[in-house]
Amino acid sequence: MKAEDLAKITEGRLRGEKNISVSSFEFDTREGVSEALFIPLKGKRDGHDFIEDAFLKGALGTLTEIPVEVPEGKFSIEVEDTFLAFKKIAQFKRENFSKTLVAVTGSVGKTTTKELLFHLFSDRFKTYKNKKSFNNMLGVVYTLSNLPRETEVYIQELGTNAPGEIGELTAFVKPDISIVTAVERAHTEGLKDFDTILKEKMSITEDVPAAVVPYAFREFSKSFETVTFGREGDVRVVDLKFFPDRTLFSLEFFGKRLSFESPIPGYSLVNAAAVAVAVALILGVDVADFPERLKSFQPPEMRLCIERLKGVVLINDAYNANPRSMENAIHVLSLQPTTKVAVLGDMAELGEISREEHRKLGELLNRAGVTELVAFGEEIGRALETFKGKSFYFTIREEFINFINNYDFSGKAVLVKGSRKNRLEEVVKIIRQRYGS
Repeated sequence: MKAEDLAKITEGRLRGEKNISVSSFEFDTREGVSEALFIPLKGKRDGHDFIEDAFLKGALGTLTEIPVEVPEGKFSIEVEDTFLAFKKIAQFKRENFSKTLVAVTGSVGKTTTKELLFHLFSDRFKTYKNKKSFNNMLGVVYTLSNLPRETEVYIQELGTNAPGEIGELTAFVKPDISIVTAVERAHTEGLKDFDTILKEKMSITEDVPAAVVPYAFREFSKSFETVTFGREGDVRVVDLKFFPDRTLFSLEFFGKRLSFESPIPGYSLVNAAAVAVAVALILGVDVADFPERLKSFQPPEMRLCIERLKGVVLINDAYNANPRSMENAIHVLSLQPTTKVAVLGDMAELGEISREEHRKLGELLNRAGVTELVAFGEEIGRALETFKGKSFYFTIREEFINFINNYDFSGKAVLVKGSRKNRLEEVVKIIRQRYGS
């Protein structure tokens, strides 16, 4: 986009070259800003402090709330609020996008579903998605601003931890197809109770042309067309069989049946595959090759990735945690035919139900045949009240990491899972280093 066009879109004052064009929009100079418009945002640090660095690293222009020195051959656009100006660029891109925008939310499975949709549809359409878990307003604005012109299907994950966020994001992105992967008790510190969570998640369907939702919540969909999935519904999961390294299942829909072999044990790809078939039905896409393409799917980083190291089966699900995702991860651990160890951190943002849900984990571990628990965090200690196996409990990180560096995990299956605040990817790294690949 040309500098003069960006100035009109953002209602800003242009200084410097007016005909120069930028190829992308970036707010972090560490991510690469060459040929980009730099967006200095105010957070823990003021992005205006990095404008000079952005120009040195190849940025062609910058938004700014204060006058700045503009190198020769580059430009700046002075605006009252850089984030609001960034949103105007994203809105312009949305208004000029006439293809299909798919929005995904849910208590669990958002990112995996988004990645599977991209994997399955990218050979049919020019497909675009948000990177990582860019699912809040900044992530949506960033992803939408960088929307390639040739995109035919754009898949955007939407996240929330407080009432009203999904509705705000939905109104901003204006999806053609909305997806709710699941409605479970998560983020209850901000969303309080199940009814609030349900209302928040289902707000993604408000006035949307088509929606894909779990069968149990079909009556709460406010879209013009609704396709349901689950053990009942338009796309039904049948013949579900679990194994240590895979899951077998079939999907039945409108008189047809497809059999799948998921490369990921547990439930995570089962629902995601059902959602993908439902979306394909809405788009009128043939799904005959979905079972074969599913076999080559790789899960997102730190989300139920199973690594077979030297003498250790490492189940890396360290990205985040809530009660439902914990239940699924522990189920996957239970499938392993060897000594089972759970390295667990706190489940964050559960509010009043935190004590109860952490205590339940001990019971889940017992039923799953887990004999060793390594727990880190203030809340996870409740699990020890009900867990019957050998347990080790830490609240000081240095002591916890020292234990991980020295404990004997050989010959065992090890699940590593907790909320982001626990930073359990460090545990994964240590186990990989100790037991190789």
